[in-house]
Amino acid sequence: RSTTTITVKQDGSGVIDQEIGASAGAMALLRNFSSGDQADKKTSADVQLFGPEQAQAAAAAMGVRFVSGEPVKTAEVEGYRAHFAFDDVTKVKFSVNKTPPGPGAGVAPKVEDPPFAFGFAKNNGNSVLTINIPEPKPGETGMLPKMPGSSGSSQDNALAISMLMPMLRGLYVDVSLVVDGKIIKTNAPYVAGSQVTLVQFDFDKVSAADGA
Repeated sequence: RSTTTITVKQDGSGVIDQEIGASAGAMALLRNFSSGDQADKKTSADVQLFGPEQAQAAAAAMGVRFVSGEPVKTAEVEGYRAHFAFDDVTKVKFSVNKTPPGPGAGVAPKVEDPPFAFGFAKNNGNSVLTINIPEPKPGETGMLPKMPGSSGSSQDNALAISMLMPMLRGLYVDVSLVVDGKIIKTNAPYVAGSQVTLVQFDFDKVSAADGA
């Protein structure tokens, strides 16, 4: 599960709150995979889907500052909540379909697809925020990553995903933008008060609709 809230203030600065986690079953499976990797010197208990190291790497990739973070553990989800800050929203680059760095990673991942980008300007006393959303490539969902060992084609990727279907249950991605003020006018289709939903993807609902 990944939820991201981007808050933009009237001067173009702001904060990003991001929480990434997984079910206990998915984390156990991830740790089981990691324990079989002889190159990984960490114990299975140390493996994190998202933690301080990954948050630092994510900050570098987005062009923001990592401020703080804390682990999150409930009966349903185990993960990490990170807090970032930025001074200029036009310098923020945010990619939705780029998964977080793998367990123990400490460097920013390579950005292959165009990220979300933002424009900002003052106009007659009001702030004008422009959100540039990249178009998904033909045959790609834009949400699910290329699976290891697949050629990247829709057919091969679908086959690989079907093998990991149990682990993908509960996959949920939500990216929202909140303005510190009142939205006077917007062409965004999903708006509630001062919040704009940029992306929301629920794998369980999609798989149920497809009869998977």
